[in-house]
Amino acid sequence: MLIVEDEYIIANDLSIILQDAGYPVIGIANSVAKALALMAQQEPDMVLLDIYLKGKETGIDLAKQLEEINIPFIYISANDNQSVLEAVKATQPSGYIVKPFREKDVLTALEIGRYRHSHSVEQKLREEKALQIAITNALSDTGDWENRLLIITQLLQQHIPFDFLTIRHQRLGTTHNYNYYRIGFEEYQLLSLQTIQQMTNAKVDFQLLPPGKLLVNGSVRYHQEGLGTLCQQDPFIQLLVKTFRFESALMMPFSLVNGEQFIIGFLSRNSESYLARHQALLERLEQPIVLTLERVMAYEEIARLSNKLKQENSYLQEEVKTFVNFEEIIGKSESLLHVFKLVTQVAPTDTTVLVMGESGTGKELIARAIHNQSSRKEKILVKVNCATLPANLIESELFGHEKGSFTGAFEKRIGKFELAQGGTIFLDEIGELPLELQAKLLRVLQEKEIERIGGKASIKTDVRVIAATNRNLEVEVTEGRFRMDLFFRLATFPITLPPLRERPGDIVLLAHYFARKLAQKQRKSFLGFSDMALAELTSYAWPGNIRELENVIEQAIILNNGQTPLVLGRPLEKRLFAPNPTLSQPKSNWVSERPTVSVPRDLSEMKQMQQATEREYILAILNQTNGRIRGSGGAAELLNLKPTTLEYRMEKMGIRKILTVQPPDS
Repeated sequence: MLIVEDEYIIANDLSIILQDAGYPVIGIANSVAKALALMAQQEPDMVLLDIYLKGKETGIDLAKQLEEINIPFIYISANDNQSVLEAVKATQPSGYIVKPFREKDVLTALEIGRYRHSHSVEQKLREEKALQIAITNALSDTGDWENRLLIITQLLQQHIPFDFLTIRHQRLGTTHNYNYYRIGFEEYQLLSLQTIQQMTNAKVDFQLLPPGKLLVNGSVRYHQEGLGTLCQQDPFIQLLVKTFRFESALMMPFSLVNGEQFIIGFLSRNSESYLARHQALLERLEQPIVLTLERVMAYEEIARLSNKLKQENSYLQEEVKTFVNFEEIIGKSESLLHVFKLVTQVAPTDTTVLVMGESGTGKELIARAIHNQSSRKEKILVKVNCATLPANLIESELFGHEKGSFTGAFEKRIGKFELAQGGTIFLDEIGELPLELQAKLLRVLQEKEIERIGGKASIKTDVRVIAATNRNLEVEVTEGRFRMDLFFRLATFPITLPPLRERPGDIVLLAHYFARKLAQKQRKSFLGFSDMALAELTSYAWPGNIRELENVIEQAIILNNGQTPLVLGRPLEKRLFAPNPTLSQPKSNWVSERPTVSVPRDLSEMKQMQQATEREYILAILNQTNGRIRGSGGAAELLNLKPTTLEYRMEKMGIRKILTVQPPDS
């Protein structure tokens, strides 16, 4: 026990009482200075402390120091001044003995003080352990760093007072700042560096400032002159202190083994906010926080490297696909690489695509490639072959029907557009779609909604449309078999696939690819092609394109014994049909006499094409109706236009003049 009392008789009586009760006394001091000198020789377990002592310092001044180093104390005083009592309570003593006192009063106060102190220590240990666990959980969370550190800010406020908390993360030469300004009880405002610069009109770029030189070894408390020293070395702290009028600070660095550093700074408007116990708490938290940060940063680095590896792998795969195998499309010819480029450009969008090409050129593979590289790749790709469905079932297949809507509709059916919701629908052989259904498809594309047969309400759709055809739709439009407005709606982004005869360099690549795949399927060895077979393959025109080539190779594999190079089953030039070098050709002399309109590549070309094709389309319909415009079966009805509107367009295009020279039935 240490007795700090300036009245000798009272001090001596206390010493006798304590020693008789078995409490050793390390000394008696009549001033704060002597008390500190005795404590330097031996730290007491408890101090009996008078308020007024010799010298300028009081027992309350000594109590503040005892509180910082966690030594319990009991006041012994006859002073009952209210202001003094308020100051006494602020120091959180373990007891208070009023003079004059009895021996029993002293011993009882000691027992109670010892119990309260031990209980307080135990409680603080539990609270500190809970704080450590809560901070670890917050740092280990998967949220962004701003939210993680906000939780830690709220946790620390309960143990260390502050008006402003700044946290810096220094990594690989860069600094990230997180600043939390306390604006209420458990209420904080996150201030960015830009916000602070605007509030203070600062012209300094704080991102370029080096870290403070004092923040390298352990925690440091700053008051008065010390705070000024910190401000001289850290312009950012200086700006905060000046702007918000802070009077004290507590700084603590947390250094990781990988060289990264987190620096936490507490700032307060109270000049005496930060005590030794606050500093000691941070130092006790240092090891668990550092271990958690190292684990969290390691996990984040692993995730970053994993993501980078994934991106690199994806990039390499795309590079390989570009030159060898693009979504299972084999080839490296210039014309095919151009198609790959177009697919890559249009795939990330939701633009409608029209894929054109001869039969067997791989239109479905291109459609799958567009879908697989789009944002809809996790959703379904629904394929509809318009050429294989009966005309009376296509509408139900595409849009669905309600139960009882027609004979045989025994239950409600979901159409392909509803099935493809959120994904992609591939309308193969779109040129085979009947005219009456073309109008309904156009409405779906324009309005983004469908109606089931027999349904009473429209259904909103979110479907990307890819169409394909082996027909020349421009010719189909001019001959009145395909709606011009639907053509332009579908051909927003046209892609034309080159026939195999225009890709001679890819024939051998494709032949080897099919041969290996089919030989493995039939459990045979593939020993390459004979020279004669390669010569035949490369000299043939391939009217059936890639599909025909695959069939030829499959026949060769079946006939081969697996022990000799492949030869073809029969000479290619003796096959049953001759090459067809173009898409479906115009079916009337009138169309063939006019120049073919190329697929539009930009808006100006599309406008010109639209004007030319619209004129030919109207003429074709007029020829079909023998020049009759009005009435049932007239051109206006077939074009779904008002007669006056059609007559206006005809006059604008000079069609009436042509019809007066050329008979309607010509």
